Amino acid sequence: MAEAADKLKDLVVSEDQKPKKEKKPKEKKEKKEAKPQQQKKKIEGAALIGIDVAKEDDLGEWYQQVITKGQMISYYDVAGCYILEPASYAIWESIKDWFDTQIKTLKVRNAYFPIFISADNLQREKEHIEGFAAEVAWVTKGGKSELEKPVAVRPTSETAMYPYFARKIQSHRDLPLKLNQWNNVVRWEFKHPMPFIRSREFLWQEGHTAHLTKEEAGAEVMQILDWYADVYQKLLAVPVVKGTKTENEKFPGADYTTTIEGFIPATGRGIQAATSHCLGQHFSKMFNIVVEDPAAKEAGKADKIHVWQNSWGLTTRSIGVMILTHGDNRGLVTPPRVAEIQVIIVPVGVTAKTTPEAKEDLYGKVKQIHDDLLSVGVRVETDYREGYSPGWKFNDWEMKGIPLRIEFGPKDAEKGVVTTSRRDLPSKELARGETAVTDLKEAIPKLLDTIQNDMFERADKEYRAHRKQITNWDDFVPALNGKNVVLVPHCEGEKCEDQVKELSARKEEGDTTTEDAKAPAMGAKSLCIPFEQPEGIVKGETKCINPNCTATAKAWVLFGRSY
Repeated sequence: MAEAADKLKDLVVSEDQKPKKEKKPKEKKEKKEAKPQQQKKKIEGAALIGIDVAKEDDLGEWYQQVITKGQMISYYDVAGCYILEPASYAIWESIKDWFDTQIKTLKVRNAYFPIFISADNLQREKEHIEGFAAEVAWVTKGGKSELEKPVAVRPTSETAMYPYFARKIQSHRDLPLKLNQWNNVVRWEFKHPMPFIRSREFLWQEGHTAHLTKEEAGAEVMQILDWYADVYQKLLAVPVVKGTKTENEKFPGADYTTTIEGFIPATGRGIQAATSHCLGQHFSKMFNIVVEDPAAKEAGKADKIHVWQNSWGLTTRSIGVMILTHGDNRGLVTPPRVAEIQVIIVPVGVTAKTTPEAKEDLYGKVKQIHDDLLSVGVRVETDYREGYSPGWKFNDWEMKGIPLRIEFGPKDAEKGVVTTSRRDLPSKELARGETAVTDLKEAIPKLLDTIQNDMFERADKEYRAHRKQITNWDDFVPALNGKNVVLVPHCEGEKCEDQVKELSARKEEGDTTTEDAKAPAMGAKSLCIPFEQPEGIVKGETKCINPNCTATAKAWVLFGRSY
């Protein structure tokens, strides 16, 4: 009992473990955080160590419990910063390994640049720094001495890397220059921090490349975006919409920004998943990154041209989107392709009456099952823990989101089968099945693929059901309040976009900040101009969705409340 109590203690996040000024992620008005014993609403039949609040009742509390009890995150004593535990870091490693392999086919090389950026470099590019100014963390002291000039902790690395690009690129023969770094960045957010989704320090990759022509740069932008979509859809089983950001929402200093946009069904809010930017010649002019024009040289001229640049980034936010998309009231649901453990084997039917010989025989068969799965590339573990019932173990592994559980006991051994249980299906009866021991090497990898594909198909169906195509402004806010994003005809005007955001904000008399958990008060902003454009817009005739706008629509634009 003492051991079990210690386990339980480890699974509960106490108040003194959290940063004192930390505000947990909420979708409604801030209130004091409830300690576990004070929580008002419990899930019927919840295990003592399990998730005891429903996702649909209190998303913020549910999310906090899932990421801590599921051992994805531990809190840290600096507000807005978090410890990534092995289970979540393993997901990031899976993403890293896959994406790194892809970009190396483009001859992108990994490098590392210092975390500190001089104030002079950071402030050289006014438009760029204005986009991050409120979030830049500055180092002003070294030991006990004041620094003569403060240095910034990188919020992104354009200004750190491009002086190097200017030195490295001396000729068109030095192009393309393609570098990527896997690193951390700091953005000193003052909004409510939310682990993975919005934190002050996070991990990402940031690619920075230089090209001779606009066409070459543009082709890379699109290839990277396709791979970002694959990370979400093929690895994380999370659907996204590909498109271009509007002028209001594009990356500061970019020529244009392409994006993949996700969706959180529990809140009906969109979320930016990853971006790939064509920076044009903006930064190359600022940092004087020039080469001779090879075409002009052939004509006997000596013209110089500025290079075309790109930057692109994917962050650990992807893990949070995955959790919010797939998690349920039993905890995490992890797609097999990124799960640290894909299959957990739980021996069953071992009782006090089981003889040592029978136990040894059973465990020998369990080990053979384990080794057979390991031999075909399945990431498998066996739970031999003493002092815990099989039911307790089932709940524990379900909470941690392990995609597939295998149960094996004396009765299974007699029949030559194992009992399987899929984590992704809400019905425990439908989740269960049997597989012959002799078929495991082929059957289990196929079942894991089925789980992966089914998870994506369910999430994709839900996202599509919540993308509403409307042309009448009267339907705009009701659609948002129904937990949807909306595809509307829009003029792409920047001021018009601001008006749409203002007009769609939910306000109560005398209160401009009220947020409701099921329909946030924030107005809708543009998420992207989708690449896939429905028919229906007649240029010069179709009216912009904004009732106060006199311009005609240029494209269907996806709007939504967002993170």
